[in-house]
Amino acid sequence: MVFLSRRSFLLSGVATGVCMTSGTPLLAQDANGFQAAASAMSQNSAPMTPGLQGITAICEVTGGGEKVYAIAVEYDTEIDPESLSTSSYSAAVVPTADGYYPGMPAGPSNNDTEKTPVAREIVAIYTNDTAMRRLDQSSVKGRYVIAEFAHADDLSQPTTDSEKVRLTQTAEIRTLAGASYPAADKQWSNVSGHGTSVAIRGVDAWEQNHWWWDDSRSAWLEYSIYLPKSFLAEGGEEKSYPLILAITHSGTSYDGTCKETLTETCIASIWGMPEQQAKEECVVITPRYERTTMNDYWEHTADVENTYRLVQSLLSNTWNYGNPNLSDRRDKVLKIDPARVYCTGWSMGAMTSLWLMAHHPETFAAGLIIAGQQRPQDVVGLADQNLLIITGTEDQKSTPWTEACLPVWRDAGAKITRPDTTLDPDLIFPVTDQKALDDQVNGYLDEGGNITFLTFEGVDHMASARKFFYISAARDWLLSKTKA
Repeated sequence: MVFLSRRSFLLSGVATGVCMTSGTPLLAQDANGFQAAASAMSQNSAPMTPGLQGITAICEVTGGGEKVYAIAVEYDTEIDPESLSTSSYSAAVVPTADGYYPGMPAGPSNNDTEKTPVAREIVAIYTNDTAMRRLDQSSVKGRYVIAEFAHADDLSQPTTDSEKVRLTQTAEIRTLAGASYPAADKQWSNVSGHGTSVAIRGVDAWEQNHWWWDDSRSAWLEYSIYLPKSFLAEGGEEKSYPLILAITHSGTSYDGTCKETLTETCIASIWGMPEQQAKEECVVITPRYERTTMNDYWEHTADVENTYRLVQSLLSNTWNYGNPNLSDRRDKVLKIDPARVYCTGWSMGAMTSLWLMAHHPETFAAGLIIAGQQRPQDVVGLADQNLLIITGTEDQKSTPWTEACLPVWRDAGAKITRPDTTLDPDLIFPVTDQKALDDQVNGYLDEGGNITFLTFEGVDHMASARKFFYISAARDWLLSKTKA
């Protein structure tokens, strides 16, 4: 997949030594930044020569930003998995630029770096029919070899990876047809003047760079959308889907891109991950703002209301702007279930979510609010809304301001669950073992309050974005709510 950088538009192309062919996970995009979920058509009609064709960085968006989890090695023909071992290749990842911090794209890009690649140990290797990871790490017949790296269970750790990778074939590889490809000294790169060959699990399925517009007000808003797989199947336009509005934070404004709203943190992208969609299919939208929508003076821009207008436009059940170059979505009309519209966000995104829910209470079934705050008198209307608010004890804004809202909401008739004890953030990771945390969170949610306010010990404002969206019980709760 070839993405835009902050400062320049890159055309799809062939990475150094890479033959871009049908079946690779690269996305075509033009110089205006059009980008949509699709495999790239072949950009090179020349026949492939035998052997290694090129490499692709396989990345995962985590709470700590985008990390390289594997390298896909493309060959001209199907590879015999029995000929592979973890010593078949040497691999390396180029570290991020100095000054880069995930979630703050006003700084340097993660790829604005020429640092020396750092060796990365290969811990699993298998074949695949596409340049993507298989979560079970088992081989299927294909011409891609997937060389996977180890990764930390704590997905909140800030990334040190750029998208640039290097690889050398250090042992003989055999094809299923019996040919032998010997080891070679050539170091392959996924980078060239045409772009960087990258596949990002989950994110590649989003359509980016959409525009909502209102000609009568000369207003517009850029956004990305995730379309469920069943909508793309035959007859998908007959089904109505839940809608999640996921609003990122002020750090993805200014010179940010649609890609960065999906990759700098997992605020929006986590809702489109295959494992999340397998539990509950839903449409997800995330706006990209030109500026901060809401500041600490409680002032906001027109984009707050524009965001609501975007939601209204989808609720009109007339949205038919799926990529016109793809037959599985061309001219299909998307239907949204009006009883299942949800709001979530972190920091500025959480503040915007609270405002929208307070001022448009008829629209949203529930909100998952991570480290956001509002002035109490501005959000009295939240008293009869379904809210799960999560903060950290070291958050010096969100926690005290939410505490200040509680008596206002109680006086307005809210039933509030606010535990006296804090929760342990160590129970969040690994995400595959959250039983103890599920029991605690669900226990509080089952107390019957329409507003539940939970606080984790020792977590500050920045860490809350990296950790709290991984709380499975919180995501399940949000999608369980229905507007009466």
